[in-house]
Amino acid sequence: MSILFLAGLLLPLAYAPLGWAFLAVPILAVLFYQWQQATASQAWWLGWAFGTGMFLSGVYWVYFSMHEHGAVPMVFSALLTFLFAMFLGLFPALVGWLSARYFKNADWQRLLLLYPALWVMMEWVRSWFFTGFPWLNLGSSQVHWPLAGYAPLLGEYAIGFLLALTAAACAYVIKATNKARIITVILVLVVWAGGHLLRQIEWTKATGEPFKVALVQGNVDQATKWNPDYRTQIISDYLKLSRPHWDVDVMIWPETAISAFYHHVPEIIDILEKQARDTNTDLLVGIPYKDLETDEYYNSVLSLGAERAFYHKRHLVPFGEFIPLQSLLSDLLDFMGLPMSGFSRGSSTQTTLKAGGYLAGPTVCYEIIFNGELIQSLPAANYLVNVSNNTWFGDSSMPYQQLQMAQMRALETERYVLSATNNGVSAVVDHRGRIIQRSPQFQTHVLTAKVQARSGATPYVRYGNYPMVILLSLILLGLWLRNSH
Repeated sequence: MSILFLAGLLLPLAYAPLGWAFLAVPILAVLFYQWQQATASQAWWLGWAFGTGMFLSGVYWVYFSMHEHGAVPMVFSALLTFLFAMFLGLFPALVGWLSARYFKNADWQRLLLLYPALWVMMEWVRSWFFTGFPWLNLGSSQVHWPLAGYAPLLGEYAIGFLLALTAAACAYVIKATNKARIITVILVLVVWAGGHLLRQIEWTKATGEPFKVALVQGNVDQATKWNPDYRTQIISDYLKLSRPHWDVDVMIWPETAISAFYHHVPEIIDILEKQARDTNTDLLVGIPYKDLETDEYYNSVLSLGAERAFYHKRHLVPFGEFIPLQSLLSDLLDFMGLPMSGFSRGSSTQTTLKAGGYLAGPTVCYEIIFNGELIQSLPAANYLVNVSNNTWFGDSSMPYQQLQMAQMRALETERYVLSATNNGVSAVVDHRGRIIQRSPQFQTHVLTAKVQARSGATPYVRYGNYPMVILLSLILLGLWLRNSH
């Protein structure tokens, strides 16, 4: 069990910032091989050990948000981080238990089909269970590798399945006959070659001329960001950074760049709107918005220039932006001292904002990781925008992991992604998932680039995750029926 805990600890090395994607295959192969001879109980504990290690080293950064910015004591923050990893570790544990409990006679099928199908199905369940947390999905580690060719066709979960299948094949060939080994190797080579060939296909097309964008990174310290005494200085600094760049078509300020309710700063909004219109620039700026009729407030993106319009964040961060079961946990809000708690969800019918003469599909912070929700703005949106404030997570891997998932969204949708953050990593990602411009971290910086609008829809945009969920369900149903006789 300790070996699998260590293997789990190593799996996040396959993700950003190191991006050693090839490690995912042998590490998963070790887990699948150990599961093969385990009882249901043993498979549960082996999977839990692996999953706990995986998420402990993969999402350790939640500690910083609680301790350094949430005023939660160090010991309690460390404990909560470990408990969070243990909770997420239940999903791999369920894969092991279900496979051993209900598919006892699967033999080679259990390795080659069952483990990959169950693993990815659990990733999908994790994407919506308890509001969802699809972090460290296998597919997101492969943005630069041949399997990424399947992204616009079937999405991230297809890549995860094929990656897990490759790992299962490695575990299988250890004890397989020579003939079975040859067939298995050929199967894996075909899968990977297919991904390479698919990368040569473009499912969408460029539309119009490239346009210029500027992403303004203010690098505002979290300790002062929400302090009213610093508000004027912060806005002044953003204006100073923006001044040389009003010749661009689209300028983007990050999440809650203006850390005051929209109705509290009408003069600032008027100044920005006038500047945008005078220079023929569209400005997208993060700002909280309060509905004065309902008293509900939102984490929003405001568009100024061609139109004054809002996008209100739809997928909120549990315990960060809202408290689940608040009637039972009302004291926790005050205890953690989180200034962004209590937000309301934006309407699910929101789609696009007009900026730069094209339609932008906006997301706020970790909304970018929910591929099934993001495609709701497509194919109308010609490019995607994500504004974020990564200051919560210090000098950790979190901003790089989130950027990597933004790259996967670019691959799935074949759209440019403009990621504007408070303190980095801000970036412009092209429709092939390549980072064409990136900012330094923990510095004030204005990133400028040219962006190509695109039109049309990839198969993934048209059908979302449904084909893969149906395929995985059919695989599992077929294996269950075969093994129940």
